[in-house]
Amino acid sequence: MTKKIQLMCSDIDGTLLNAKRDIAPETAAAINKLPQDFPIILASSRMPSAMYYLQEKIGRLGSPIISYNGGLVLDGKGNKLYSQTVSLDFLETVIQHQQDYDYNISTYCTDTWRTAKSDYWTLREIRSTRVEPVYTPLNEHIAVLKAIDEQPHKIMCMGSPRALDSLIALLREKHGNEAHFYRSKDVYVEITPKNIDKSSALATLIDKNYGLELSDVIAFGDNFNDTTMIKNVGLGVAVANAAQEVKDVADYVSEYTNKEHAVAKAIEKFLI
Repeated sequence: MTKKIQLMCSDIDGTLLNAKRDIAPETAAAINKLPQDFPIILASSRMPSAMYYLQEKIGRLGSPIISYNGGLVLDGKGNKLYSQTVSLDFLETVIQHQQDYDYNISTYCTDTWRTAKSDYWTLREIRSTRVEPVYTPLNEHIAVLKAIDEQPHKIMCMGSPRALDSLIALLREKHGNEAHFYRSKDVYVEITPKNIDKSSALATLIDKNYGLELSDVIAFGDNFNDTTMIKNVGLGVAVANAAQEVKDVADYVSEYTNKEHAVAKAIEKFLI
């Protein structure tokens, strides 16, 4: 690290949050030791509304955010700095495939989550993100989005591994490289636009808002969608529970997991 770190960026789930999927008191305390004007950017696959309450807990409500793994970047006033979406034709293929299986389809357009019903998966997401969906029958989904001229920033499918394996095979056959498939677990598939990532989104954001470069940033992550960000910033930190791919490109691998307040301990080590 040859330059002074001037900004912090962190992934949320599996990195910043503890075992209760919340901000631990230890993490909040460490962040509170930083100057209030030291920028902290949250970068996640989550929708904006699922990030605002976390910003508030770390005293950074009103800061810019990176949502949908870089598919949507908002400034501190909620204005779009960058936006990429998946086509409605692509969504139609997913909906048609689901008729032969039983899995949850959720779409995320700007800051609205839509799904068909309150099932196991929906309730699980509500508990995790503290956001309520807009219930929209699948056979009305496309028409609703056309009426408001919206396309999904993210499509998330939750269900049996067999059904999701079949879905991915179909999408690759029918739509080729149109979108990126991120599988955080066997029962989750997150579908986002092809040419996005947290690193490029972060570079765009900090250049426009702060006049900074990636080399000025310390970033924290744990999963495959954090890899380019961890690799390209000035100081990339992988938590102990991170995927090996992330650890391989990190400048520093914490000996602590997210459940052991890895981010807080790294803040103390490198920033305070």
